[in-house]
Amino acid sequence: MYSHFHLGGQRPDIGNAKLMHWLLVLGNWGMLLGVVMTVVSVMLSYPLAHWLSLPMQILAHISTLVFATLVKFGYILRSIALNRFAGCGQPSL
Repeated sequence: MYSHFHLGGQRPDIGNAKLMHWLLVLGNWGMLLGVVMTVVSVMLSYPLAHWLSLPMQILAHISTLVFATLVKFGYILRSIALNRFAGCGQPSL
């Protein structure tokens, strides 16, 4: 089966399996990076805000929105790839 976090291994026999595998890997890493960075920016924005200057607090709040958007884009890429992979294993009638 195809790997979810690196390129390599077997892919299904569909027309653009390499592209879909690349989208799956990119989407998974984007979601993982987005979640980690969102948690870090929330921690900087609220419980650790007293250690930061006002411009850094503003940057932390803005980055929370940006990194949450990265999670959403990663999910979209992942969904497109998995949808294409799911359609390849069904027998034709």
